[in-house]
Amino acid sequence: MNFLEKKVLTMAAVLCVMVFLCCLGIATAADYRQPVKIQPRIFTLEMAKQAVIAKLYKGQIGNQALYASPVLKKPGTLIASWQEPDKVKISRESWFFFVDEQPGANWEHRATYILVDKATGEVKGIPAMSPPKEMLELKPLNTRAISEMQVLKQNIKLLKPEIVVKPIQILKKKKYAVLLSGGMNSTYNYPRYWNDLKFIYKALKEKYGYTDSGIIVLYANGTHLPNGDLDGNGTNDVDYAATKANLTKVLNDVAGLIASDGTFFFYSTNHGGDDSGAYKSNLTLWGESIKDSDFAALTKNIKCAKAIYVMEQCFSGGMMDDLLKAQTYPCINPKVTIMTAARHDESSWSCDTEGQYDEYVYHWTSAVYGKNPSGTPVNADTNGDGMVSMSEAHTYAKNHDSRSEHPQIGSCVTGASNTTL
Repeated sequence: MNFLEKKVLTMAAVLCVMVFLCCLGIATAADYRQPVKIQPRIFTLEMAKQAVIAKLYKGQIGNQALYASPVLKKPGTLIASWQEPDKVKISRESWFFFVDEQPGANWEHRATYILVDKATGEVKGIPAMSPPKEMLELKPLNTRAISEMQVLKQNIKLLKPEIVVKPIQILKKKKYAVLLSGGMNSTYNYPRYWNDLKFIYKALKEKYGYTDSGIIVLYANGTHLPNGDLDGNGTNDVDYAATKANLTKVLNDVAGLIASDGTFFFYSTNHGGDDSGAYKSNLTLWGESIKDSDFAALTKNIKCAKAIYVMEQCFSGGMMDDLLKAQTYPCINPKVTIMTAARHDESSWSCDTEGQYDEYVYHWTSAVYGKNPSGTPVNADTNGDGMVSMSEAHTYAKNHDSRSEHPQIGSCVTGASNTTL
C-alpha cells in the first residue's frame, strides 16, 4: 500500500469516528429531551409528625401529649372514640395521630384526632372530647406522651380483669354515704380516683361517725388491686361495680330505708361528659354513663333531713340544675346542697402539686376532715363554731383550687349550705 492509499484509509477512519460521535451526540441530546419520570413523594411517619407540629401547632407541640399509630390506616378503617364507634372514617391511606390537648384533666376534655395523607401530606384535624379506643396501641411521640402512656399501662394493673357481681344488700341506717368512681375502663381508671375515695372514706368514719355498712362504695368493676381496703382495717370496702344497674338499685334501696331525720351524702369522682344542650352532662360509670336527668330522677325519693352532693367529674356543674329540680322548691325534706369541681361547660383536673388526687375534692375533703392526707392540720372553720359547714368547705376548696376550673355551689332552700356531714 503506497502513501496515498494509507492517507485515504486514515481519513476514512477519522471520518467514520466523527460520524459516530456526531450520531452519539444527537442520540444523547434526544435522550435529555425525554420527560423525566419523578417518583411520587411518600410521607413517612416522621415526616407526617413534623407536618402535624408545623401546621397545627406552629412548630411547637408544647405541653400537649402527641401519639401516633405506628402503621398506616387503610381506606375504610373506622377509628372509634368512647362515644362514637365511627368517630373517624379513613378515605385515603393515612397516618393517624392523637393529641391530648389537656393532659392532667379528667375526661372529657379537649383532644384532637389527626390524619396525614400518605401521598400528599395533607393534614386534617378533627376535634374530640375523649381518647380513641385503640389508645394503648398508639406510639407516644414526645416526653409528655411517654409519661402519660406509662400511667395508662399501670392503671390496668389496679383491677382484676373480671367484673364482680354481688347482690345489693343495704342495712337500715340513719345516714348513708354513697361513694362512686366509675373510671370508664381499666386504661383510664387513674390511681387518683382510688386515693380520692380513701381520703373521704377515712374522713367519714373518723370524724363524722359513718359506719362501714353505712358507706356504700361503687368502684370501677368492683375490684381493686392489691386489695379493696379503703381505711386500713384489713377488710374489703368495695361493695359493688359502678354500673348503672347497681347505682339504680343502691339509690332506690337507700330511698326506702333512710330515716326522715337522716343524712344522705353522695360523692363522685372520675370522668364526666358534656351532652348536647345547655347544662346537660353525664357521670361516667364502668363502661357506660348516666345522664344528669336520669341520675336526678333516682334521687327524688330520698327523703331525709339533708342531702349533700359533692361531684368532682368534668362538667359536674351541669348536674346541679337537675338535682335541684328533682326536689319540690323550696326543698325542706331534704335540704339539698350541691358542690361541684367545675362549671357545666368545663373539665375538672387532677392535683397539680398535691400528689395523686383530684384538685377540688382534695381541698374539700381536707376542709371537712380538718387535715390533709399527710396529716397536716387544715382549718376551714371560718366562723369559729367548731364545725365545718358545706359553705365553709366549699369556700376553702375554691380558694385553694389552683387549676383551670371554677367550683360551684347551689341549694334549693336558704341555709342548706350551712349543714354539716
